[in-house]
Amino acid sequence: MKILTFLFIICFCISCSTSNTSEIIDNNSTNGLACFTTDISISKADNVVIADAINPITWKGSCNDDSVTISYTRHVSADGETETKAFIFNKTTDCLTKNRAYKFYNGEDLDVSAVTAMDLSELYIKEWVNNKKLSGLLVYTDPHNKITYSRKFYVEFTLDDFQAEFTNFTIFEACIGANLPIEIDMNLVGITDFKLTYDQEDDIGNTPKFKKYTIKLKTTSNDKNKILSPIKNQEPYLIVHEPPFSSENKIHYTSGVKNALDIFYEYEVPYQNFNYFTDNRLTYSSTLNNNKEDYFIISMALNNLTYYGWIRFNLKTSNCNVEVLDTYLNANANEHVSVN
Repeated sequence: MKILTFLFIICFCISCSTSNTSEIIDNNSTNGLACFTTDISISKADNVVIADAINPITWKGSCNDDSVTISYTRHVSADGETETKAFIFNKTTDCLTKNRAYKFYNGEDLDVSAVTAMDLSELYIKEWVNNKKLSGLLVYTDPHNKITYSRKFYVEFTLDDFQAEFTNFTIFEACIGANLPIEIDMNLVGITDFKLTYDQEDDIGNTPKFKKYTIKLKTTSNDKNKILSPIKNQEPYLIVHEPPFSSENKIHYTSGVKNALDIFYEYEVPYQNFNYFTDNRLTYSSTLNNNKEDYFIISMALNNLTYYGWIRFNLKTSNCNVEVLDTYLNANANEHVSVN
């Protein structure tokens, strides 16, 4: 009998201990509005990532029903290129958990933009008030210099920071790819002389992986059909021309030619929002997006004689529009063409 009484007392104590622990957890989670995983000191001053008297770099935040993103952006040159480091956390019932991190280099008009995944190894939450405030500390490894960093963060959210997740991603094959290639018969004899088309390259070495589509004009006969560039002594040699222009002082180069009209990167999940890079030095985006008409100047060798002509085209990758509008081939050999 004494043994049974002793066992009852032990079971009763264990039951009380379990009940008290559950109550403490419920108080800390406050119905999913807050969570605490670190005792480190964090204050509003930790909103500043890099101090500067004029332009301090600060944490920015956004959120939706499923996730929270915090990031900071710094200029990496005087020409406007920037680097953004972003960290994404999943919303759970009680707290936030690690999702992923990435670094985005924005090359602006001078360089190729790129996104690279980072290793987010640790996340410690100091305070999380749903869609209002987030603070804590994270640990990540930069994919380029392989250095591991730890950073405190403090972000306060406004109503404008709640942003619905964007899912209407642009897919190349359904956008520009659906309209290419365009075959061009300059002298209307039923033979394709040039093609407005694209090259595809799969990059599996990058993280995240991506497909690269390069839109360009190609000749069907390298010996006879030429795409002309202005004569100069330094590359790159441009092949897109705006009025006024003439085929005089134009020549066909075999290397150093800027023949990419635009470049489209198609990243794997979940980086589809970076699928559309423009405004870099490999493209003609600034030229193609202005209000002037765009032309190629070409020459063709027919019966051992040279004929000059042009191809007028339109490429607006922002609205998936690509078309050849008109072509002209001079009927007189060795006579140059011009458009004013």
